[in-house]
Amino acid sequence: MDEFIQTFHVDWKLLVAQLINFSVVLFVVWRFALKPLMKTMADRSQKIEKSLEDAKRIERELTGAEKTREEKLLQARKDAQDIIDGAAKEAERIKSEKIDETKREAADVVEKAKMQIASEKEKMVAEARKEVGGLVIAATEKIVRKKLDDKADHALVEEVVTSMK
Repeated sequence: MDEFIQTFHVDWKLLVAQLINFSVVLFVVWRFALKPLMKTMADRSQKIEKSLEDAKRIERELTGAEKTREEKLLQARKDAQDIIDGAAKEAERIKSEKIDETKREAADVVEKAKMQIASEKEKMVAEARKEVGGLVIAATEKIVRKKLDDKADHALVEEVVTSMK
């Protein structure tokens, strides 16, 4: 090994000093540069992982909120349609009631008109009978007074008939 050391000109003192120097520099670099750098990288890695987890959680919540919104919107549309249908049925019911009421009122008016017409007709018939009765009585009086012969009887009937027209 002596030959090896002489061939390469290795100085033991210098080699030991360089090893100590290298160890000190390695320790200082590891302690003050590499360790904080590794800690910073680990912290950043954790922050990134946490951010990714938060993003996934927010995405799940957003999806759930969107689904809930859609369900509520669908329910609101269904409720609105039910209200519209109920209002349409109620309007139809009220319309039917009003039509029935109007028909009853019209029937009542027609019935009253018929009764009034019948009453007027009875009054007119009674007046006509009264008038005809008076005419018959008057004609009879004239016939009885002038009952002389057939010729006078016939002339009297014609006179009564023309006076009635």
